[in-house]
Amino acid sequence: MSIDSIRSALTTALTNKRVTRDEIRTIVKSARDGGSIDAAERAELAAILSTHGSKFTTAAQREFTRLIGGGAITPPVTPPVTPPVTNQPERVTTEATRAPWTTTYWPMAGSGNDVGSASSNLWAKDGALSKFDSLLKSRGAAEGARNFELKPNLNWLVGKEAGHYIPNSSLSESDAERTTGVDFNNNGKIDADVKWDFIDRTGQFGKDGKTDGTMSVGWWGSCDKVARAGILFEEPKKDVTLNGVTFTTQDIKGLLTVLADSQGGGSDFIGNRYDANPDTVTLKNGQQVKGTILSDVKFDNTSRRQQDWQINSANLPDEVKVQLMDGTEKTYKKAELSYVAREDKRDDPVLMHETISAWLKSGRPAVMDKDSGEHVWNYNFYKADDVLYKNGLKPSWASDELLKNGHNGPATDGKIVWVERKVSLGGGGGTETYRYWMEEKNGKFVNGGWDPTSASPDFLWRPQSEAAFAGKNDRNPFVDPKLVKEIYEASIR
Repeated sequence: MSIDSIRSALTTALTNKRVTRDEIRTIVKSARDGGSIDAAERAELAAILSTHGSKFTTAAQREFTRLIGGGAITPPVTPPVTPPVTNQPERVTTEATRAPWTTTYWPMAGSGNDVGSASSNLWAKDGALSKFDSLLKSRGAAEGARNFELKPNLNWLVGKEAGHYIPNSSLSESDAERTTGVDFNNNGKIDADVKWDFIDRTGQFGKDGKTDGTMSVGWWGSCDKVARAGILFEEPKKDVTLNGVTFTTQDIKGLLTVLADSQGGGSDFIGNRYDANPDTVTLKNGQQVKGTILSDVKFDNTSRRQQDWQINSANLPDEVKVQLMDGTEKTYKKAELSYVAREDKRDDPVLMHETISAWLKSGRPAVMDKDSGEHVWNYNFYKADDVLYKNGLKPSWASDELLKNGHNGPATDGKIVWVERKVSLGGGGGTETYRYWMEEKNGKFVNGGWDPTSASPDFLWRPQSEAAFAGKNDRNPFVDPKLVKEIYEASIR
């Protein structure tokens, strides 16, 4: 009981916050209630010295040393307080509760035939949808999943039902039917060297009176649906065999990709997709002309915005030259013009900043097109690492000149925060770093602008709810959500 006696005596001694010589004698006497001080009692006394030695009076220190032996008491040294580091940027990480999974983007385009690769093409001969048909047949249900997928995706050009297959990654107007799979001449078969006008001068779908256009579609696929599936579903863990049909984990990811759009309700969508639309010149007589403005027309903070269009009506040059959609050029006098407009590649950095943070704080990953190029690549994102330069701090790329061109005009008298945000992407996307500034007033960001050398997200989106495996699947009506659920749940058990 000596340890309890020592602690009791110490508690009494500390009542007045200073330990006197007499109180030391009482504490040591408690330690000797068994006649001598054993190892445990000596360790307890040493702990008292280490913790409370600074509270001993000088006489108490001498008495303690005399009674238990040893050298003079050295009170514990209080480490110096290191002042907080100032004049450094603030670092903040926001992260979802789990990272998403991904797989191939399931390209639509083939290599001239419909055999494909089972691990890369949903329409492949021995792929996920071919196996799904086998399972449907074994259970007495109607097949058709693969055949639906094999309907030419570009059938819409002639008003027919479209699927998700393109025979070739490069479309050619001089060999229109074989490269698109579309029966343009409506003779019931796909012919070689059929010439058809379906690509305009800008390389988009349309007509320009010629049949020498080409278009690359190798990047077309289901990356948006893969991204959605990676958020909605757990990653398949093992192969599954039902009714003698074996679905690999890759097959199951393919089925979840086909199912994804029908699950999770609608989508929250932020931003305006850049579509590489032609410039628009609107005349005072109401006529609109589309093409490429060749004159030096300013689209900056003096322009007004309408969605993702910048509109200049107040700062026009004396003449505006336009290359029209057919390749010809025309010049308009300022007096003829009402306004000119150009699609803006960049969305509001404040909106992007705050949405990414808010969505990640909700715990779920989300999806972005990581840059504003014409091609769309949907990547899941699950973490944002921010370096925030405040209170006059600036990164090396910052300049006052950038503050003149904000999304809502020049910065004014608010506090400026310069941001370097590194976003972690799923799907082998690595990371993407964005640089921008934001202006704060009364605790709210009211304006912002991009570093011209930085990429910027094109748009953000996420499913609104969880997967229910219910309803119909418009993406491919033969892929029944309930049957996919059976396969999926067997894979994650």
